[in-house]
Amino acid sequence: MSDTSRTRTAERLTPERLTPDDDLFVRMEHALRLPVVNQCVWRLDGNVTDAAIAAIAARLRRGRLSRLVHRRRTPGRDRWVHTPAAGRFSLSDRPIAAGEEASWARRCVDAPLDTIRGPSWRLTAARSADGSAVFVSLVASHVVGDGGAVMTAVTEAVADIAFDATDTPPRLRDNLRDTATLLGTAGRAAAAMVTDRRPTTQPRRDSHPETPAATTAVTAGENAPVSAPTTILTIRSDAFRSAASASGGTPNSLFVAIMVGALERTGRIHPGEAIGLSLPMSTRTDNDRRANATTGVTAAIVVDDDRYRDLGAIRTACKSAFRTLVDGPSPAARLGIVAQALGDRAVRRLAANVSAPLCLASNLGELDPRFASLGTGSVGPVAMRSVASTPDLEVLRSMAGGISGWASESGGLVTLCVTSLDPDRVADDQALSKVVADELGRWSLTGSAWGT
Repeated sequence: MSDTSRTRTAERLTPERLTPDDDLFVRMEHALRLPVVNQCVWRLDGNVTDAAIAAIAARLRRGRLSRLVHRRRTPGRDRWVHTPAAGRFSLSDRPIAAGEEASWARRCVDAPLDTIRGPSWRLTAARSADGSAVFVSLVASHVVGDGGAVMTAVTEAVADIAFDATDTPPRLRDNLRDTATLLGTAGRAAAAMVTDRRPTTQPRRDSHPETPAATTAVTAGENAPVSAPTTILTIRSDAFRSAASASGGTPNSLFVAIMVGALERTGRIHPGEAIGLSLPMSTRTDNDRRANATTGVTAAIVVDDDRYRDLGAIRTACKSAFRTLVDGPSPAARLGIVAQALGDRAVRRLAANVSAPLCLASNLGELDPRFASLGTGSVGPVAMRSVASTPDLEVLRSMAGGISGWASESGGLVTLCVTSLDPDRVADDQALSKVVADELGRWSLTGSAWGT
């Protein structure tokens, strides 16, 4: 047996615990009342059979996403419980009318999830009214998987790759050892935070109330979660690359520029300001069992119209940001380690000054055809996004977030998914769609509504 195999075997002999990143999303769901879910929506050829989708669902139920959280009442890390019952699959007998594709995807993402009681993910499929397409939505709590985990789970299901879902029952000595380890790790992280001069969270920004974008008021029902406004657009890949090249950039730097421009159009930032743009990065490795394995860097971007002529400054800023990912845990990461040792009430107090990213750009690049087709051979556009939902808009306001976007490429199309966490400037999907469409127009690009 190799050293690597021995290590993995030893790891599986103890209960599988949540990491600080996993715990962060558990607290957002259960302590802060702001659950975050990841959604993938496929548009496949109408010839794809219901049986093919059902087969994928059956394999997902045996895969890495099918896990729930068993919480500990005493200090110590929560543990995973793998179970096929964590997933739900449904085939809709109600066709999707033309122009209703985005609304259907919204209903899928708004369906409730619960990572303690289940379900932690849902796979839903429906056909277009004219029979030309099959739409498939996979919604998974961010607790059980980040974007990389979701893509890995789907790819494993397509290839019928087995996932070891055997759980090791906890013993008293396991729990005692885990408690001691967690408290020691949290103590060292807290000490490091005292000596680290870098800011723990992004500072809250001036809201610029004098120049808000036009919005439509949204009132959430008392007990009905409302997901943040989102828009999904597709753009021809060749047109997107041409626009990037015309300004001396890459598809990634163009995507970043579009996100900065969309944020500026909401009235949140002004020309001449320097902003911190969040760039998520996967740290997932081969045979990685972690639910969440994403870190992030911050690029310093100056808001000016020069970007429409030359993307060089944005490219340089992003490269500089990526080079900073060698300095060990950030203050925010250390805060997460400390929070894992605390109860929900303490975490709520600790989170009082934590803010969401002002601007986030997550580029998933060109998708694996196995993932983009769900193994059916029908490669089309795949919309991928991360959405927060809450029955209380004040929770969104308290996070002081801005604009977040995700980009992916498949089937000759770039798919952009953009979300607003600023209910006072962009309160609904229609307002956000106009913001993004106007910004694409500055690049001579036209986006098609999702599903068309």
